[in-house]
Amino acid sequence: MRNHLLLFVAAGTLMLSSCTKPVNKSTAENPAPTASETPSDHIKIEFSGTENFTIKNPKLKVSLYGMDEKLADAPATLITEKEYEQKSVPFTIDLPVPKDAESKINPKPAGPTKYYVTISWDSDGNGKADEKGDLFIDYDKQFPNVKLNNETQKIYLKVLK
Repeated sequence: MRNHLLLFVAAGTLMLSSCTKPVNKSTAENPAPTASETPSDHIKIEFSGTENFTIKNPKLKVSLYGMDEKLADAPATLITEKEYEQKSVPFTIDLPVPKDAESKINPKPAGPTKYYVTISWDSDGNGKADEKGDLFIDYDKQFPNVKLNNETQKIYLKVLK
């Protein structure tokens, strides 16, 4: 009986030691980014919609914001913005992104960083952007989160009612 107990303790010790493999801290805390997560100097965004849009004023502004994904009450930080001219939907843009985009975020992210885009567009040409009748991001369909990589990302538009 004593031999069986000793054998059982030895087997348990071996099982536990195999389960406690040492973790390489450099890869656990900072895993190597995959090709789809590698920061890029621009992001490609495709704007589309399901409606037929009438665009009287082709000038719009696209803005990129960043924030710590874990801080719900912290405001997002404007990272970059650029003006474009578009006369029809769908369209695709290349938005330049600074290499140090994450370092511009205030407060500094302690966890994962979240990025999203906004647009400001007086598409109906009445002199007032982001009002009834203008093209706007369709938040009901999908929130405009983006990743800073080379993949084309889709943002849906609708007429603001």
